[in-house]
Amino acid sequence: MSLKLVSFNICPYVLRVVSALNHLKIPYELKYIDLQNKPDWFIKASPLEKVPILFVGETVLFESLVILDYINTLAPQSLLPNDNLQRALNRARAEFSGEVIGTFWSVFLAKTEESFNSSLGDLKWYFEKLEIWLQQSKFIFSNELTLADFAYASLFTLLNALKPLLKFNPFEGFPRLQEYSDTMLSLPGVQQSKVENYDQLIQERVIKGDPFFLKL
Repeated sequence: MSLKLVSFNICPYVLRVVSALNHLKIPYELKYIDLQNKPDWFIKASPLEKVPILFVGETVLFESLVILDYINTLAPQSLLPNDNLQRALNRARAEFSGEVIGTFWSVFLAKTEESFNSSLGDLKWYFEKLEIWLQQSKFIFSNELTLADFAYASLFTLLNALKPLLKFNPFEGFPRLQEYSDTMLSLPGVQQSKVENYDQLIQERVIKGDPFFLKL
């Protein structure tokens, strides 16, 4: 059955899905749309009018973590634990990534020093949780790559894209998180998940918002 993934070119949540599809070597078609001018077929197909959505034949899946769960079922070797409880814990750690990514945007789009410092404090709180997990294993859940790891791929891809603009190291004090970021960014599936000019597009979007961190 054919797979068609719909998104826009710098959507962080589609990077999760594309990275996993690439890693699992599952064939798919990728279609980008303009969210400022959503086509009618997309509005009808996407209940929340958000991306990504995945067409599985005529059936539409939405929410990136749900899509990740589905594509994992298509792979010969599952990226989820066999034990039901461990599988649920893996999904919980994947869900945690959404809070981290949301806070990331709060930091790098904050317009005032007060909002920047507040959001940066929140981000470090999340990073502390991740650091504890990563002190126990190579990856976010275990010593083997699992589905939860791909939920974090977009976070590290975004941070790497913004590196030329940064005058501080978000990973300072979090050595295992830095190592984990480097490991995830080295995966071919993650490297191949970006559009060609991704870093430039991310930088332009952030600069346009005139965030406080650029004044540091």
